[in-house]
Amino acid sequence: MAVSNGEGSRRRWLGVMTGALASLGGLVAMRAHSSGNSAGTGGADKGAGHSKHDSPHEAFHRVMQETVARQQIMELRQAYGVATDLIGKNTTAEIEAGRAIYRRIFTPDASIGAATVESVTGPDAWVDIVKDALASYNKTQHLIGTQYITGLTLPDDADAGGSAHMSSYLQAWHSDAKQELWLFMGTYEDDLVWTKAQGWQIRSMVLHQTAADYRRLGKGPD
Repeated sequence: MAVSNGEGSRRRWLGVMTGALASLGGLVAMRAHSSGNSAGTGGADKGAGHSKHDSPHEAFHRVMQETVARQQIMELRQAYGVATDLIGKNTTAEIEAGRAIYRRIFTPDASIGAATVESVTGPDAWVDIVKDALASYNKTQHLIGTQYITGLTLPDDADAGGSAHMSSYLQAWHSDAKQELWLFMGTYEDDLVWTKAQGWQIRSMVLHQTAADYRRLGKGPD
């Protein structure tokens, strides 16, 4: 039987959500089983922050919290790429738009550095570094991928604590008016903290260079 595009899209969406929930339920079941085994042997899953006395409902709630936290953390690095490209456009309005994003994703006292650039303190100081570094380019694009989070600790019931580490691959494209391209490849290493007022933020960032390439951009189609 034929279905409309809207109906087909709705069914696909429901299928995706059902699969996601089934996977999440399986993860909860495995953790609950593991917790039960630990209780029998006197062990506990201390690294993940789970109590051996967690009920299935509590375990599910914990998994949901971890999933949301990981998504929020990854979005900080994605927002950084957008902010950096805004600053690279080198207009007053876009620089200030990028600054506002930096202030949201970094703690006020964050240590921020990259490759051969010495670390500075705070997002405003990093705006100046980025603005000067990108001033000679007319186009930039920062592509963020392969984000890997370790050491995730959620805040407690009083909304205190919370920390994590994240590694993210980078490919950054920079072209100038002469159609010369500088391709930078590297890895961001971020330490993150949770604050009640701001949520997840980057406390420390270092960008390590993996490789670089210099090219002449080819002529595009007429």
